Amino acid sequence: MASFDIPTIDVSPFIRSEENEEGKKKGIEQMREACVNYGFFQIANHGIPLELLSRIMDMYKTFFACPDEEKLSVPSDNYFKSTKKSAGTYEQLLFHLSSSGFNVCPENPPHIKQLLEEMASHFTKLGFVLGRIISECLGLPPNFLANYRNDQARDFLLGIHYSPATEAENVGKSAHKDPGCITILYQAEVGGLQVHKDEQWIPIAPSKDKLVVNIGDVIQVLSNNKFKSATHRVIRPRETNRYSCAFFYNVQGDKWVEPLPQCTKEIGESPKYRGFLFKEYVQLRQRDETHPPARPEDQFNITHYSISN
Repeated sequence: MASFDIPTIDVSPFIRSEENEEGKKKGIEQMREACVNYGFFQIANHGIPLELLSRIMDMYKTFFACPDEEKLSVPSDNYFKSTKKSAGTYEQLLFHLSSSGFNVCPENPPHIKQLLEEMASHFTKLGFVLGRIISECLGLPPNFLANYRNDQARDFLLGIHYSPATEAENVGKSAHKDPGCITILYQAEVGGLQVHKDEQWIPIAPSKDKLVVNIGDVIQVLSNNKFKSATHRVIRPRETNRYSCAFFYNVQGDKWVEPLPQCTKEIGESPKYRGFLFKEYVQLRQRDETHPPARPEDQFNITHYSISN
């Protein structure tokens, strides 16, 4: 199956100091179209040093190559290894951005905490830039999403290692949508990410100088379904390990999420969702992770809050 060219957007006009109104206008138009039609896009000229991205991937490779007893000494809030179906399907190292998080970083490799903090700082700044663009795409003030989020207590950085596929099974992460606002992903060398569009699974090719971005359920609800939170999955490749680095730009747990008036009553449209607390939605999603329902279609998702008009 050929890789699908999801839209690629040059975000440098929003990052560099010199004014480039034409570039900004083009970027907003491209991102609006991507959010409406795909829910996924790539960004180029994102401002994160490629050398740093390379270092973070090497660091993850070193950590995940450590013996299990060493990795399992990291608290479960930070390290997780999947035991579904075939043990060792994937493992992940989570780094909370909030100072109230549960970070206890491993000792190997050395200086891992400093590197994670540096990477998280770059991703946070980029998330802020993308939030400004998405706000403008919805006809909102540029600072809307930053003010709505209020803090970064739910933001986190996630390194993931997928073991090679077996004859019997190749699923790394099953089909899902992300619950938060924006997810930024770096998959430099090995593919496996697929997005569901037009009733088929489309592979997204890896790139050493581009990042993959998808919007989550919060943006879909705020926009009243104007912007789509795309279903995606990870298929493990044969005979090779896959590593990726993802940043989740979320809202705080106590945030009330519902369609915005600018996307409903102010334009004469009825709300398509009832409101909910973000932390309650995440908890119900996590329940399915620990206690999967017998049927995949019974998994809890954003349609639980849908309003039938």
